[in-house]
Amino acid sequence: MPKTEQQKNKSWSNAEDTLLKDCILENVRNGKTQLIAFEEVAEQTGRSAGSVGFRWNSTLRQRYSEELKKAKEEAKNKKTKNAPSSIQDSTKKNKSTNAPTPSLTTIDDPFKEDGGITYDDVISFLKNKKKADDKYSQLKDEHTALQEEYNSLKEDFDEVRRLVSRSNNT
Repeated sequence: MPKTEQQKNKSWSNAEDTLLKDCILENVRNGKTQLIAFEEVAEQTGRSAGSVGFRWNSTLRQRYSEELKKAKEEAKNKKTKNAPSSIQDSTKKNKSTNAPTPSLTTIDDPFKEDGGITYDDVISFLKNKKKADDKYSQLKDEHTALQEEYNSLKEDFDEVRRLVSRSNNT
């Protein structure tokens, strides 16, 4: 659905800010990216993921920096608890040499503080993209059908108008 000018300039409500904060913190705690949270909030609020990300980074991130830091620590602790001891040992060694920890499930991203995007993030993104593409295709088909119906009704209306015009002239 295209956004109207009014939707583009719509102010953020306290409830939307709270939803965004909670979603970000929950995703971070669970080891997911903030980008996934942006997409989730965008879907729930009818905004674009870009505007959600902008709201978070420009306004709310500073307000909730301590909570975000704690969420990142929780995610790190969960990761460490769930990792086998041999991986924990190699992680400790890598940290002592300041080398990045190699991971089979992470794609390095220099812009992320946690070091990368997981395959689960990519899969989730692609699933959401597929849903959006399917929805777009469905809406496009509906639009085409409605456009054809409109044209048909317009032709019928024009025909009725011609007939009424003829009957008035005779």
